[in-house]
Amino acid sequence: WPPLGLLLLLLCVSGLQAEGESEEQKCLQEGGNLTVTCPYNINKYAFSLKAWQRVRSNGHLETLVITETRNADLNLAQAGRYLLEDYPTEAIIKVTMTGLQRGDAGLYQCVIHLTSQNLVILHHRIRLVQCSGLLELPGVPALIFVTCGIILNKGLVFSVLFVFLRKPRPQVSSAQWAPGKPS
Repeated sequence: WPPLGLLLLLLCVSGLQAEGESEEQKCLQEGGNLTVTCPYNINKYAFSLKAWQRVRSNGHLETLVITETRNADLNLAQAGRYLLEDYPTEAIIKVTMTGLQRGDAGLYQCVIHLTSQNLVILHHRIRLVQCSGLLELPGVPALIFVTCGIILNKGLVFSVLFVFLRKPRPQVSSAQWAPGKPS
């Protein structure tokens, strides 16, 4: 493999990640609320049941709230402090946990609940962590990611435009121009 080919292969492989395998950390602010939005494939899962689960340290899955309807516009489910809103026309699930407590720290996930043994993890998992007085700035990581993406995108577009729109300089041969010779 040439070095450039190896580098491209490394970049491609490092960019691949199974759906639902990544985690996003969120600060647990006692008494506060957590709202998470999970997108899904509208063609595959618009009429499937959706659920919000806690992943225990031993790997046991605890379903906290699950939809029981398969409406075309909105499916709501509430269980205690957990509210799940499924918007099939927008292909998103919105989950809200209210009155957060210390004991809520842990790993959570949005899932498509095909059967109790057949789940599809959506988006990335959410890890609620104690932040010991640090304030979380919501949306800052996403803002940085989007800003960098826009800058890179614009840079690429302008580079391509520059190459295509650049006017070639007129070719001047040495016979046409000589120092001190009027043109």
